[in-house]
Amino acid sequence: MPPARPVARQRRRRRLLPLVLGAVVLLGLFSTFVSFYTNLLWFRSVGFSSIYLTQLRTRLLLFVLFGVLMAVAVGANIVVAYRTRPPYRTMSLEQQNLERYRVAIEPYLRPLLVGIAVAIGLLAGSSAAGQWRTWLLWRNGQSFGERDAEFGRDVGYFTFTYPFQRFLLGFAFAAVLLSLIAAALTHYLYGGIRLQTPGEKTSPAARVHLSVLLGLFVVLKAAAYWLDRYGLAFSPRGTVTGPSYTDVNALLPAKTILAAIAVLCGLLFFANVARRGWLLPGVALGLLVLCAVLIGGV
Repeated sequence: MPPARPVARQRRRRRLLPLVLGAVVLLGLFSTFVSFYTNLLWFRSVGFSSIYLTQLRTRLLLFVLFGVLMAVAVGANIVVAYRTRPPYRTMSLEQQNLERYRVAIEPYLRPLLVGIAVAIGLLAGSSAAGQWRTWLLWRNGQSFGERDAEFGRDVGYFTFTYPFQRFLLGFAFAAVLLSLIAAALTHYLYGGIRLQTPGEKTSPAARVHLSVLLGLFVVLKAAAYWLDRYGLAFSPRGTVTGPSYTDVNALLPAKTILAAIAVLCGLLFFANVARRGWLLPGVALGLLVLCAVLIGGV
């Protein structure tokens, strides 16, 4: 008889858990609805309800679009890492310890994958929804009919397009970095990365997968250096606002050189797909860091 009491308690807890979760979700939805309706009434009172509805539609679009993109990117890399796992693993002490986790995770693999992708997608979508002003500026950008003196671009580019490009670059950085972390953890869990096992530390599939992601990250860094050149138009060191003598004659060439070096380093990462070992990525990473320090110091 006594053992039946803990079982009954567990059953009651299992029944209460969905109710508690449902109550939390309903409370969140009610709070969101109250905030939405209150704002809508205020905008209607001043005759600008269409502006508020445009903002809401834009937020929803960005939330869904970038949330789905992030979830697909991270989920796809986890699937690739799982499907390219080694068929046989050396049963070292490291792999024996990991085997317990693999056995525990395997029955819940698909729900776990969906849960991770959805959670990351929700976070990314919420962050992207906050950039609705940047999106609307880009969508409704116009030409100013006047070109920037340093770069020869229409001034409208710096007002409408440049902020959106920075947003896209930041999102791409986050997608590649999260995919890299998720892929590395999956490869490690399933034996593609063997930190304490004798022999090669990475399987060929893990090396190719991680090399491609690292190459993409470095290429994005090259794009960031290139965009930083146009960011000098917002430099506070100029006479009023804009590039100063130092920006034009020191920072601008430095950013251009670093962008070219980052492209070269990215190509070295991609070249590692056809090689064994991590010599080329090590050289590329060392070259990039060294050049950034030296050129930045000069």
